[in-house]
Parts: sequence; structure tokens; C-alpha cells
Amino acid sequence: MRGPCVRRIGKPQTFLTPAEVDRLVDDYLAGLSLGYLAQKYRVHRATVSNHITRNNVVRRQHGLTIEEAAEVVKLHCGGISMRAIARTLGIDRKQVRVYLVTSGALGD
Repeated sequence: MRGPCVRRIGKPQTFLTPAEVDRLVDDYLAGLSLGYLAQKYRVHRATVSNHITRNNVVRRQHGLTIEEAAEVVKLHCGGISMRAIARTLGIDRKQVRVYLVTSGALGD
């Protein structure tokens, strides 16, 4: 004999209305992260990314701008620690090290 049949296992899908998608895009353009938006709208991060792409929004680039990278080198040459630079710029200390090695300001 067989046990009881299970209709369906899994997480129900959450569909966003067009108005919610518009708000999601506006929130992204206001600077909110994909992860935060996924939590806010209770959808997967990839879903947020897909909505952003479908609305022809240019994705933000990771990393520092050229000016910020120059600031990292300037602060380091001025005697500021990598940890202090990371706190000042709001980035990870390891990322500061990568910029310093890339620029030649720090030996590998």
C-alpha cells in the first residue's frame, strides 16, 4: 500500500504587480541594494535582478571609482592604516589592500 499523496512541496511563488515593480526599480535607483530589495519585496535576489534588467536599468558597478582608489593610495601614503581607510570609505579592508597592491603602493 502507498502512503498519502502530497499535492506539492515547495515555496509558493510571489508575483509582483506592475506598480510594485515600478517601486522596486525606483528603490534600486535610489541606491538600495539587491539583497535589501529582495527582503523588502519578499522575492529572490535573482527576481529583483531580473526586474531591474527588464526595465533597462543600468546596473551599478562594484568597487571604487578612480577618485576613491586614488584617495586610498593618498591616505595610505599619508600613514593611515588599511583598517582606518576601509572604515572611512565604507569598504572591506581586503578591498583596500587589493587597490594598494594594484596601484603599486604596497608590495605583495
